[in-house]
Amino acid sequence: MKQTTKTLLGLLALLVIAGAIGGAVLWTNKDEAKKAEEKQKTDKLFDFDKAQVKSLRISKDGQQVAQLEKGDKGWRLLKPVPADGDFPMIDSLLGSLDSLKQKKEIEGAKDLQQFGLATPAVEVALKLQDGKELGLQIGAENTFDNTLYAKRIGDGTVRVIDSYQKATFDRTAFDLREKRVAQLEDSIDVKRVEVTGLKFPYTLEKEGGSWKVNGAPADTANADAVGNALKNLRATAVASENATSLKEFGLDKPLATVKVTAGETTRTVLIGQAKGGAVAQKTYAKRADSPVVYEVDKQILATLTKQPFDLANKELAKVDREALRKAVFESPAGKVVITRSKNTPSDGGIAEETFTVVEPQKGPAKKWKVSSALYTAGSLRAVSFEGPVPAEKDLAKYGLDKPKTATMLGEGDKVLARIRIGAEKDGKRYALADGFDKLVLVDKGIVDDFPWTAADALESPPAPATPQASK
Repeated sequence: MKQTTKTLLGLLALLVIAGAIGGAVLWTNKDEAKKAEEKQKTDKLFDFDKAQVKSLRISKDGQQVAQLEKGDKGWRLLKPVPADGDFPMIDSLLGSLDSLKQKKEIEGAKDLQQFGLATPAVEVALKLQDGKELGLQIGAENTFDNTLYAKRIGDGTVRVIDSYQKATFDRTAFDLREKRVAQLEDSIDVKRVEVTGLKFPYTLEKEGGSWKVNGAPADTANADAVGNALKNLRATAVASENATSLKEFGLDKPLATVKVTAGETTRTVLIGQAKGGAVAQKTYAKRADSPVVYEVDKQILATLTKQPFDLANKELAKVDREALRKAVFESPAGKVVITRSKNTPSDGGIAEETFTVVEPQKGPAKKWKVSSALYTAGSLRAVSFEGPVPAEKDLAKYGLDKPKTATMLGEGDKVLARIRIGAEKDGKRYALADGFDKLVLVDKGIVDDFPWTAADALESPPAPATPQASK
């Protein structure tokens, strides 16, 4: 046999052996994956569709604490008192039960008393639409390894689960009942809030994306805060299921009466505080169409109690950064003109802003200082109102006869915003803005830091190189 033939046969043999080894490894991997999949299925204690659950019952130490049923309008608490159910909480509980996995099984376990399962500490029982019943019983804790003994209802096998799972299923009737006071849909924005009973009553109304307060432009952040606080107001406890006297809760003469509208739904909520006794200083809320009195966080009163300035629009300028092309800063010392451009790199990367000083001399601008100044000037807010816009003859009183002026310009030098800055008062400065009908004070530190001079705006030239000493 020729040497070449021998070599080829040897290579072929090696390939066959390698193929056999590869096949064995592949088979082993498939087998391991199959075993892992089977173990996953074995470790999973339940397999049901949450949507098919018709009823839910929770018991503790052999005593039922909550019974709920799902109807056409969602979950309803039946016992110990009738109330709407808390859908997110119930859905989360059912999801946790469906995904619950055991750590191991206790072989040959027969004495349930030994594992705290003769009278389970917690039992969660479900009934599905097809009549099938299933559930979980949780017994004693094994403090040695932080685990719990548990079993399925109707199944004698004792299993071990992580101890943190107990908190998931150890729920009270209050946990599972609806706690949103106004019961407004989470997915629908509040569009109107009418608050009476306060020293300064007010009505907020949303038109498009903007709020108005008593018909005038409102402060968006504060208006949103009021609307969201009411929509998300949740009970921390139930003070009375059917109050016969509202006086003990301070609701006979509420501190605030709120009409809140989201979509087509309007709710009236009374909010008060008890004036004496053991419940003094607790804050209560009650819907006008419900007999239930809830205890709520006292912060709701602070959120609702606003001064007129709090809710009024304080935004002197609102400039779309992408529309900005130029900024002019004028003062008695002169004028600084800065252009802004944004060009997409040839490689298709992220476009970067470029700022250039074009007056009184040309040169690259201090990027971070100028960028920050333009952002601030384009979103400047008043810190207080000082009255109506003064007459021309009175401008000197406020240093506004010869002001510093910041002007934001768009395409074709269209004026986007113009703000005049005047004299100092109490660490602030007087200001007037085009389109804003009030004399205001603004933060002195912010406006004084604008690039009012070329030195403020221009990037410093690099220091000249130091000649190296000859060796």
